[in-house]
Amino acid sequence: MTEKTSSPTKMTSRRQAVGVMGTTVAASMVGAKIPALGAPAPMPLREPLPPPALVPRADLVNVLEYEAQARLVLGPAKVAPILGSDRTVTDRITLRPRMNIPTRDLDLTSTLFGDQHLTPIIVGPIADQKRFHPDGEVAMARGASAAKAAMVVSSDTSVPLARIAEAATTPLWLQVYAKSPKVKDVLAEASAAKAKAVIVTVNAGTSASGPATRARIDWAAIDAVVKGTSLPVIVKGITHPQDAKEAVARGAKGVVVSNYRGGNATALTGTLLLVAPVVGAVGDQIPVLVDGSFRRGTDILKALGFGAKGVLIGRPVMWGLAAYGADGVQGVVEMLQTELARYMCMCGRPSLAAVDPGLVRVHAPLPMVRNNHG
Repeated sequence: MTEKTSSPTKMTSRRQAVGVMGTTVAASMVGAKIPALGAPAPMPLREPLPPPALVPRADLVNVLEYEAQARLVLGPAKVAPILGSDRTVTDRITLRPRMNIPTRDLDLTSTLFGDQHLTPIIVGPIADQKRFHPDGEVAMARGASAAKAAMVVSSDTSVPLARIAEAATTPLWLQVYAKSPKVKDVLAEASAAKAKAVIVTVNAGTSASGPATRARIDWAAIDAVVKGTSLPVIVKGITHPQDAKEAVARGAKGVVVSNYRGGNATALTGTLLLVAPVVGAVGDQIPVLVDGSFRRGTDILKALGFGAKGVLIGRPVMWGLAAYGADGVQGVVEMLQTELARYMCMCGRPSLAAVDPGLVRVHAPLPMVRNNHG
């Protein structure tokens, strides 16, 4: 919309008129010349803002703050593969505290596959870690070792396994996919690197009924791994009690309850609720471990309450690696270890043996859980 000036052939917009008025007032105050209509005064140049600085690692107070630091270092595109978490079910599970129970001699040690671990917290497998830090899996091994935690190395590592083994002072497990064409090579590398166990990740099948369909496990591929190594074989990707029983029958020495499928961390939810049925089926024969969206010591304690003997931590240690290298990995693991110890004390559980199902309470209403039970 425009207004006519004293000249019938010249039009001035409201925005120009207001701009000239403001310039006139400002100029009268400082004695400056008024610029001609249509030639606005140049804006002063501003220095670009510096990139946000990382918070000193010692100032972080919980694991989720490491995620924010990883975002700063990597940027939106690079950080995307290690983001994502569905805590809908986890947050509906609470702990029952106990009072007046001595916890001075707190003991978090756990024995798994012949090795004693400081705590039941294991650094889980993440492929190609140089995507997130120049030192990749070597820095991860150093950080895990500094925190006295075992580490699972992905068969899709960005660093030769021998170099990772040189950097590690705690047990290494090696992960391989059941249908991978390089299974034999991976098993040979595991033996040469003196790995303590092999984790076989099973792939989910798909069908017309969608992702909720129970995974179709290639037991022949698992048989080949069991026969191809003298190391304990752990089957990862179990969600159904019957599949856990089958794994035991085929020689598996452990299972990992995991419903992570096809690179989508939020496709399926409710991992914690899958632990107890699997433990009920095989827990007196082999250790049951679990992974998926563990971000706090309370999350880990809930898993132990349902009967898990260990928890694999993946994305949080990657945040630590991306932001602070080996020190960040150590910081994340030690923070979780400390939180686990604190809440075991608050709940009157002085040892892992004292952790039982009475510790956890599931609150309704729970959302529908798509759990591959068929």
